[in-house]
Amino acid sequence: MHKQNASPMTFGIIAAVLFLVGCGIVLVYSSSFVLAQAKYGGSDFFLARQAIRAAIAFLCFLVFMKIDYHVWGKISGLVYIAAIGLLVAVLVLPQAEAIKGARRWIDLGFARFQVTELARIAVVLVIANKYHEFGDELHGSRRLLEQIVKMVLITGLIMLEPDFSTAFMIAALGLAMLFVAGVKLWYFGGLLVGLAAFAGAAIALAPYRFGRWLAFLQVGKFKDSIGYQAHQSLIGLGSGGLLGRGLGQGEQKYFYLPEPHTDFAFAILGEEVGFIGLVAILLVFAFVIFRGFRISRFAPDRLGQLMAFGFTLALALYVGVHVCVNVVLVPTTGVPLPFLSYGGMSLIFTMSTIGMLLNIANQAGAKQPETKHGLKASRKVRFTHAG
Repeated sequence: MHKQNASPMTFGIIAAVLFLVGCGIVLVYSSSFVLAQAKYGGSDFFLARQAIRAAIAFLCFLVFMKIDYHVWGKISGLVYIAAIGLLVAVLVLPQAEAIKGARRWIDLGFARFQVTELARIAVVLVIANKYHEFGDELHGSRRLLEQIVKMVLITGLIMLEPDFSTAFMIAALGLAMLFVAGVKLWYFGGLLVGLAAFAGAAIALAPYRFGRWLAFLQVGKFKDSIGYQAHQSLIGLGSGGLLGRGLGQGEQKYFYLPEPHTDFAFAILGEEVGFIGLVAILLVFAFVIFRGFRISRFAPDRLGQLMAFGFTLALALYVGVHVCVNVVLVPTTGVPLPFLSYGGMSLIFTMSTIGMLLNIANQAGAKQPETKHGLKASRKVRFTHAG
């Protein structure tokens, strides 16, 4: 391990993340106590579980912050193989739990393991490590093809669960990493067209996905059927007004809005804390994301650059998609709001990646002292694109 000195950038992110986790615990209780009381006989059912998972997530965060990020590059291949193995297992093992027709979890007895969380990290680590190893050689067609095949294998298995939204976001994440790594623009353009074609075909060939697009385009027309969730989400956000109804006072959680503590956490939050509260939360997310990209810019090497970029972009994608679903800017899909939605695996893996991010930041700070303008100009690394 490298000797590390905590930087101001590190302290800011830690404070912001802990604030979000704390808000998440409050929101989970506020959004779930009605469902918990009705279905599980106690209003604190989800709260107790989320609090325990938050404690585990914080321990993971501390551990991962201390582990030299180069270790993850060295074992990236093993992480990828483990992700592939678990994605296959979730499709075939009898203890892989199917919920609402999707097989995304492996029941461990004491918890449910969501394999796609590991798959997302595996894609980031593999691409970052390969670019670190081969540099501009990765731009060649053969090595680029190897990375594409790896992404296709991951996303294909996730599609079989089925989980279109996660597969699409992981594919987009991988392409974005290849782009900033400097893949030739005409290669990238072809990959982008391929991703768009894949998304179009996946929507057109699955009636329930096509129905969601219809509901998205005409929410009012389908508000009592396939557009019900989107319609209720807008009602919740609208009724919150500027200042909100107050914590615990929202009405949408009373079985009007399905999955109020997971997929529609943002709508419940908006109803209870209002527009000003939502803006405040989004500004905290924006701060963490901005700092994450800044860490990527000043990372000590290519591995750190791409790891930091990938983990930060993944956070931004999940926040962006969740918010867009809740305000009906994209069709309804099941994407949790990082730190705030109920879910142990999501919180644990997200906190672990934040720990890796801060390890990169600390090593950058240890190698080059900061000036009043930030890191010295010699540390400012920009990604370039091959012609």
